[in-house]
Amino acid sequence: MKKIPFILFLFVPIQWLLAQCNDGEIELWDNCYGIDITYELNLSGQGLSGGIPNTIAQLSNLMFLDLSNNNLEGIIPQEIVSMETLLGFNLSHNSLTGGIPEELGSLTNLMSMDLSHNQLSGTVPSSIGNMTGLVEISLDHNQLSGELPIEIGQLMFLSEFHANDNQFTGIITDNICESGIGFNNPLNFNIDNNSFCPPYPDCLEAFIGNQEIVECQGVFELFDSLYYAHDVLELDLSNSGVTGNISQNIGNFTNLVSLNLSQNDITGAIPAEIGNLVALEYLNLSQNDITGSIPAEIGNLVNLKELKLYVNSLSGVLPNSLGNLINLEYFNVFNNQISGRIPIDIGNMVELKNFYIHQNLFYDIIPPELFELSGLIHLYLNDNDLTGEIPININNLQNLERLRLQNNNLFGYLPDEICNIDLDWDDQSSFNISGNNLCSDLPYCIDGNQGDQNTSNCENVNIEDKIYFDEYRINNAFPNPFNPIVTITYQLPDEVLVEGIIYDIRGNEITTLFRENQSAGKKVVIWNGKNQDGLLVSAGVYYFRLSSGSITETIKLSMVK
Repeated sequence: MKKIPFILFLFVPIQWLLAQCNDGEIELWDNCYGIDITYELNLSGQGLSGGIPNTIAQLSNLMFLDLSNNNLEGIIPQEIVSMETLLGFNLSHNSLTGGIPEELGSLTNLMSMDLSHNQLSGTVPSSIGNMTGLVEISLDHNQLSGELPIEIGQLMFLSEFHANDNQFTGIITDNICESGIGFNNPLNFNIDNNSFCPPYPDCLEAFIGNQEIVECQGVFELFDSLYYAHDVLELDLSNSGVTGNISQNIGNFTNLVSLNLSQNDITGAIPAEIGNLVALEYLNLSQNDITGSIPAEIGNLVNLKELKLYVNSLSGVLPNSLGNLINLEYFNVFNNQISGRIPIDIGNMVELKNFYIHQNLFYDIIPPELFELSGLIHLYLNDNDLTGEIPININNLQNLERLRLQNNNLFGYLPDEICNIDLDWDDQSSFNISGNNLCSDLPYCIDGNQGDQNTSNCENVNIEDKIYFDEYRINNAFPNPFNPIVTITYQLPDEVLVEGIIYDIRGNEITTLFRENQSAGKKVVIWNGKNQDGLLVSAGVYYFRLSSGSITETIKLSMVK
């Protein structure tokens, strides 16, 4: 009889086969840790996976927790926020998801918090403002969104803040400047690659990095770039390869003081919205290929000092609204195709010093109002189709340094008063009237510098417009007041013996300028301010007397110091 072997089955609880922790210890990732004696837990780069166990919160005296560079998943456990002894934790470079718990704000002793390089989403809780001991915060490389809570500004000890490469939006409040963050050091501050909107606080504006602002309120596109219009005071895109039209968005840049789009390939018309830029003082659209007419709305720019539109393809007429530009000092539309009359409203531009409209298609007379602008220094009207006579009030332009009237259809006689202007008459860059129809009987200062003139129609000039020397007459004295030289012009009807004498206010003879036979016509004499003995006279009132026989003409002269 065979014996049946007896087989003993020994059942051992599976937990006996695993690591056993003593009382007062907890097991974390197959290791035991003392509940009361574990002050630092550094498991960085240990290949940990799964979720963070809730039991970690039992380490009642834990001060530093580092679980970075692992494969941890899931959410940040709520229990971690009860670890009031924590001074710092690092959960970076994992795959944690979900949001940052609002209860995190209860860790009021925390000094360092690193949640970077995870997949966290949602907003940063406002309770972060309770964590007043925070020195370092790293939230970068997540999927966090929304606005930064205003409470961050309460963290007075915060010196490092990293929130780059997220999806943050909205406005950063100014109180962030009250924190201790070193904004100028990229090792201490980085919010690059988000969608934070302008305006930015002054303390960090220069360190904002790249922000996607296309959806931000008050942001507009110009020439493929985005701008927060409110903050743009100067925009200089000159000679920068800009092409295409000027967008209507330009009208939103209402704080612009200076706009320079010159030397590009801009086409199309000047949008009417340019008239919204009421703070503008300098506008330069020159050297492009801008077409169409100058919009009437440009007259809204009442603070404008310089308007440069030269070398374009502008057409139409100058709008009358230009007369609103009472502060304009410089106006230039040289080399366009602008036509029509020069508006009389130009006379309202009382601050104008430089007026360039040459090489266009302007026609008709030069408005006398233009010659009332006594501050003019440069006046370029050449190469147009202007007609008529040069009015006598050109004498008002006493500050003029350059007068260019060549290649028009001006006719008639130039007034003697033009000689009152202190121009370099011999320099063609300063004075040029050639290529007109001016008559040959010229003021003395111009005679010989008139260039080519078509005088064929001078015989047909209206008798009222021709200058006849049928009387003795003193025409002018200039400058007057003077110091010490004055030029006096006069005319004689025929050849006579004539004398010119200077007297003082008491009738005493000072000097005789001439006593001789002179032919008929316009004459000029210069007094150098000296008496008969060659001594310079004192300042005061004097008289020049022109006499021939019983005929006498007198003009008052004022010599100043």
